[in-house]
Amino acid sequence: MLLFSQFRFDSERLALYRGQVAINLRPKVAQLLDYFLAHPNQLIRREQLLSALWQHGEFREAALNQSITELRQVLQDDAKNPIYIKTLPHQGYVWICQVKTASCYKQRVTLIASVGLTILALIGGLYRYQHISPPSTQVQAKTQLLIHPMQNLTGVQANAWWGYALEGTLRDSLQSNYQLIPKSKSPDYLEQSEKGAPQQLFLSLQSTQQRYLLTAKLADRQTQVLVEQLDENFIEIAHQLVNALTINKPMSISEHKEVNGLRDYFRGIQALNEHGPKLAKTYFEAALIQAPDHVPSQIELARIAWLQGNVELAEYYFGEVDIVSASLTLQTRYYLYLGEFQKVLGEYQQAGQNAQRALKLAEHNQFIEQMASSYQLLADIAWSTLQWQDYSHAMSAAHALIGSRSFAYSEAQRSFYLANPPAAGPEQKNVVNLAQSKEVLASAIQYYRQTNQRIELSKSLFAYGQNYLVPVSESEGSLLEALEIAANSGDQYFKMQVLTYLGFYYIQLHQGQRALDYLNQVELQQTFKPALEQLSLLKAMAYMDIGLTTNQQQALDTAEQLFESILLAETTSAMAGANVKLLLAWVALRQGEIDKSLLLSHAALESYEQSGLSDAMTYAKYTQMYIHLLQNEPRDALKLMDLEHDKEAHLMLFYSAAAAHMTENMALLEQTQRMLRNLKNSDALLAQLALFKQQPQGDAKLIADLLDAPYSVYCQSKWILE
Repeated sequence: MLLFSQFRFDSERLALYRGQVAINLRPKVAQLLDYFLAHPNQLIRREQLLSALWQHGEFREAALNQSITELRQVLQDDAKNPIYIKTLPHQGYVWICQVKTASCYKQRVTLIASVGLTILALIGGLYRYQHISPPSTQVQAKTQLLIHPMQNLTGVQANAWWGYALEGTLRDSLQSNYQLIPKSKSPDYLEQSEKGAPQQLFLSLQSTQQRYLLTAKLADRQTQVLVEQLDENFIEIAHQLVNALTINKPMSISEHKEVNGLRDYFRGIQALNEHGPKLAKTYFEAALIQAPDHVPSQIELARIAWLQGNVELAEYYFGEVDIVSASLTLQTRYYLYLGEFQKVLGEYQQAGQNAQRALKLAEHNQFIEQMASSYQLLADIAWSTLQWQDYSHAMSAAHALIGSRSFAYSEAQRSFYLANPPAAGPEQKNVVNLAQSKEVLASAIQYYRQTNQRIELSKSLFAYGQNYLVPVSESEGSLLEALEIAANSGDQYFKMQVLTYLGFYYIQLHQGQRALDYLNQVELQQTFKPALEQLSLLKAMAYMDIGLTTNQQQALDTAEQLFESILLAETTSAMAGANVKLLLAWVALRQGEIDKSLLLSHAALESYEQSGLSDAMTYAKYTQMYIHLLQNEPRDALKLMDLEHDKEAHLMLFYSAAAAHMTENMALLEQTQRMLRNLKNSDALLAQLALFKQQPQGDAKLIADLLDAPYSVYCQSKWILE
């Protein structure tokens, strides 16, 4: 037994105690603590930890970061003023707390009915304790469990609500005993035989004469329950299922209060998944008529209110919830919903506080899905406030918890970042894998089509349409189908998101008028300030695109006026302000105002640098490079070249090659041409470059006619959308 501070650690069983209280740790976190305690006061490099504990896996770095964070939280260790784990930047970690070895506690074995072992039976198998400790010191290992939605085989869609009720009751009952896999992971585990898959519970309901037959399957075990009628008996049925599928029936099932309105509440949950908030709202209101203090219905109605654009009603419902007496699960959901609401209002400080509250509750109770949602919300807030380190940490933590799916949805919402929206992010801090995300979403779309979960289907379609590896022939249809579902669901906020992205999508295709057609359909309350700012910026971009592609002076004038109004607004965010300066530089460049364009691009570059938007800095730099080429200043253009950082930026390489030719730097010309040739969709630029090298130098008009301008592409993610 190892002792440190007020803790003791059993290295054989990887069990941590504070006094007589056992502290639950994920196995990997326990192994990490064991490694630290075995090497006190030694510099432990990250490579050592990765080699010892994470030999395999694509996201080893993120997993290590998450485990370090979890261990510090358990020990209540402050990274800035550490008591246990000290970080040495660019070197590794040192365990700085004194570690003592104690004689093993005398293990008292109690014989119960001649059995010398206590057997704790869980749905994933048997876990044995070699001795019986007092209840407070027992460490219960948690088995992973995935509860699939019930298959409604009755032929009556109205019966589906009972499956949602049964599943919800099972999840509430089992979450303290199992590590429940998030429901969003269901499409990933359709095959039980998949290596490394968790235990999976399958449910199906079918009609038999005047009654119903419920079948439950878990691994090699199956049980059937005859259900007389579909009413509030799902609580009793859930208890029967657990007892039938659990060996020796040792599990304590959390009690559910039978309250009026449960049927309407779960019908509301079904409606939320299959139809959207418009239909769900009526059921939750009906539940509250029967039980005015029913917290779950209050929370869902609060979220539905702002999704439908009624901010005042949302504030009322959030204010009415008696959160103190609610269960921990409901408290977590409340803080998540409230934080999300505050985020869309632009109240980032309050949103962050509630996200942290939700995270603390979820971590304490090991609610994986809610932990991941809390981290994703924190990432959204960090993105909006330009806190890139916090953003990177939160997204890495979410990914460590639920994998690629954490990026598939949340990263899609950040696709309006000018430079490489969902793929890279600032300083390449995002670990999203677009190829993996595309595969995850494709399987999710197929799964949700089969299970009639229309709302989850629309979210998957929306994210799939924003993936830059998806061809236009697929992405456009995916986005339009998501819009159709959103319009019918009554979710006005989600409809606004899809319409707004469609505007951005068609701007990238240089179809400014079509973009305006969608952007003009957006209806927003003034309280949704971040979304309004985004909408204003995109409308101005659409007019700019019309002016740039058709040479319509009126469209350019309109774009310029809209951009300047955004820049003058006191509430304009730093990111939007930086983008507007660059876009105004492009408008000025198109109108021949070279000096004005150079000043604006300088201002944009400074703003990007101050905000840590390094990818967007590339846009400003190659805009200045183009201007220097027009002014026959190729050496000044080359001073802005950064072939290491911008090696995948088509125009940076293109202008660098042109400047190298103008300065007769043949080695650089060959290098930049080779790098450009290695990029996909570079043939047109290489052809321009070949023609340019054949012409006499120094003619600004010739350069303007032969070389693509900086505004020829609005997104570095793809030179040509396929």
